[in-house]
Amino acid sequence: KKKKNKPKADNALAKTDRLALEKAIQPARQRSLGDDVYEALAKLISSGELEAGQKLPSEGDLCRLFAVSRPIVRKALSRCRDNGLIISHKGSGSFVSSNTLATSTEMPPEQQLSRMLHALEFRRSTEPEAAYYAAIRRSPEELKNIAKALEDFRHFEDGESRPNVDIAFHRAIARASQNDHYVRSLELIDYDIDLGITLARHLSRLGQVDRRAAIYTEHHQIYLAIETQDPEAAHLAMRKHLEYSQLRVIARGEEMIRRIRSQT
Repeated sequence: KKKKNKPKADNALAKTDRLALEKAIQPARQRSLGDDVYEALAKLISSGELEAGQKLPSEGDLCRLFAVSRPIVRKALSRCRDNGLIISHKGSGSFVSSNTLATSTEMPPEQQLSRMLHALEFRRSTEPEAAYYAAIRRSPEELKNIAKALEDFRHFEDGESRPNVDIAFHRAIARASQNDHYVRSLELIDYDIDLGITLARHLSRLGQVDRRAAIYTEHHQIYLAIETQDPEAAHLAMRKHLEYSQLRVIARGEEMIRRIRSQT
């Protein structure tokens, strides 16, 4: 049976429809490189990777690190200054502002505290389960990674680790669960966790040693349960740790609000 050719009128109509569709669908607005550099710097500051008073790399070094031109770096630095994240001294360079706790986000302090508590609320509904399955499924290599994160946390005050040692421990457990959903759930609230870390690092050191010791003990209990492959104990230890964390965040949040209000 001879195949019928499609009428030319139909072909012309299809072409017209395609051209109209292509015209209607405009390319998504491209993010500028300046936005990317600014957000990367803001993230480093809000997470505590760049500490209050710390000097930023030179413009030339930032150009090399971000692989962008000097005007782009200058634009990002200007935005950081406008938002109070950094201060610049002529001839000396740019430094992280000592008041980054209040300016690293555009949210009022009450909203910051609310976001941190909501993040913990979410974590309490997922991380005990992640610890449960990590105790069942973890491999010897994954257990070593959890142990390393625990040791990094223990030595954090000695300056041997980066500020994200706390969340690194929880991420190692999520990966040991061998369920990517638990890993992605932590990535989903990464900003709010960073906010809590920033809060802890910028408040007074009063009571910090005791608080870190308590957190280490809680982490160690979780590790032991996973090491001995006791899922029920791992679930309970993680749930208790997050409940205690909630109490600590409330106490620190109240202090944060008090300090910020006293400066205004």
